[in-house]
Amino acid sequence: MATGKPLPAALKRELQGWYIYDFANSAFFQSAGAVFIPLLVDAMATEYAWHRQGASRPETCADLADAGETQTNCLRCVEGDGDVLVTANADGSETHAELDVLKLPGGINPTSFLFTCIALSVLFQAIAFVTVGALGDFGNHRKRGLVVSATTGAIVTCFYVVPPAKEDGSLYWLGGVLIIIANVCLGVSVVFYNSYLPLMVDDAPAVSELEAAAAAAAATAAAESGGGGGGGGDDDDDDADAFETGAREATRAAQEVVGSEYSGKGQAWGYVGGLAALTLSLLIAVAMISAGASTWWALGVGAALSGVWWLVFGIVSFRRLPPRPGPPPPEEYRGARLLLMGWIRTATLLKKVWRKSRPTAHFLALYFVFSDGYSTIATVAILFASRELCMSVVELATLAVIVPLCAAAGGYLWMRFKARSIHWSPYDPVRVARAKWSNKAVLVLNLFLLSWLPLWGCVGFFSDDFGLRTKSELYVLAVWFGAMLGSAQAYGRALFSELIPVGHEADMFALFEITDKGSSWLGPLVASLVLQYTGKVRPVLIYLLVAMVIPAGLLHRLDLRESIKAARHPKAGEGVMEGDDDDDDDDGGGGGGEKAKARC
Repeated sequence: MATGKPLPAALKRELQGWYIYDFANSAFFQSAGAVFIPLLVDAMATEYAWHRQGASRPETCADLADAGETQTNCLRCVEGDGDVLVTANADGSETHAELDVLKLPGGINPTSFLFTCIALSVLFQAIAFVTVGALGDFGNHRKRGLVVSATTGAIVTCFYVVPPAKEDGSLYWLGGVLIIIANVCLGVSVVFYNSYLPLMVDDAPAVSELEAAAAAAAATAAAESGGGGGGGGDDDDDDADAFETGAREATRAAQEVVGSEYSGKGQAWGYVGGLAALTLSLLIAVAMISAGASTWWALGVGAALSGVWWLVFGIVSFRRLPPRPGPPPPEEYRGARLLLMGWIRTATLLKKVWRKSRPTAHFLALYFVFSDGYSTIATVAILFASRELCMSVVELATLAVIVPLCAAAGGYLWMRFKARSIHWSPYDPVRVARAKWSNKAVLVLNLFLLSWLPLWGCVGFFSDDFGLRTKSELYVLAVWFGAMLGSAQAYGRALFSELIPVGHEADMFALFEITDKGSSWLGPLVASLVLQYTGKVRPVLIYLLVAMVIPAGLLHRLDLRESIKAARHPKAGEGVMEGDDDDDDDDGGGGGGEKAKARC
């Protein structure tokens, strides 16, 4: 730990369970969702679109070459341009022409179908987040919601062995339905999972001791001000107030250090788990193809293995995570009406955040955009590599391994970078760590560095030789992207956890997931529209560049210090969620005192 203090046994076991769940669910993020499912659904949808055209489908140039025939009026994948129609000229030269955009039933482009399904999945995610997000703050719903959603998502992922059963690709739609269900379940599970983080941070020795010191200082100040008399008078009151303020500032600094450490370690273990699951699935998929199985079956089995991984290690995690119960839900929200509470609490929460902590609202809006950017990069990259750089399954496998491996290493190195910026200052009664580089500063730097990837891809609009025109460029940028991605996700989560009012962990992380996983509807929607009308992936890079650079610049200028202080250490009547003149506490937004007790 950053403070060097030993962890209590219960907290240590809980942290193990928390890290293990990231290790488990990252099999979907890094393996099934990032590699196997997009390739499988896109290939099946494309095959079915060609099947609908019947005899008009050209043969591949490779098949004609194997048969000893002239390679003309055939399909060939050209590195940097993707599939083109090749025509042999009389002088021995070749003419390359772009293909007509393929259409599925309803006139949708096959690759647009995949991105449309992803956009729909995160739309349903957003609805689910609001509906169940507040449940984690009451009763035993925190752990129960995690177990149910994670188990359902893992089992659904296992069903990806079914779509390849139809050789004409006509079950492509089932692949789309399954990704919608699995994505929703995954997102809901992460809402409940993330709601553990602020609670564990507050239970860390470095934080809990400082909170005790601040409480003692407040009690001393109250006793002295209420006792009257005494020689010290106002000077004693001022000293007590100064001590309390210092203790609360020290607590906030310790929470930032511990929160970024826990979040960074969880992110790193997630990438290790995703990489291990991806490697295992790829080895089995390549072995199946080598043994004569179809590529579709190999991709389906690879996706299903990720579901098995998620389920098995999820069970291990559940055995270590405690229930972390909250108070009972308000009387008016018992039974089925409990599902309405999330919508009312979310509306109330958004209104109060906007009214009382405008910088927090601005951060949510910025996070909506830049998380959409790097989430869409991960989704687009694998299809860009396959379609426009003509990468084989083995090359795609290599690319897919590079990103999570570098993300795990990058997350650790960025955590060490931030740790080296920490300086220690003596404080009575404990020593406090303060970081020169805040969570926000590291996040902003990561975003600017991530923007170099789409920027370099946009160079390809003006050059046929470089600017993501070759496979070697993509390998280099995969290393760069992975090294920045793990850190950006970890510090984004850590920064947000600092902004959460006491007692509202679950519903605030539901908002976080709406702007995180839920935000990625925008990138897939843009990609879907671009592909529908151009049939090319490269123009999507323009959107990705804008989505990274502008939010990073605005976030750099955003001052969150007062919002963090008010959220984690509110004075009476001054918290982000308390002290309104209206009766919002009646709608389930109150109960802060009871929830604070439940955290101990």
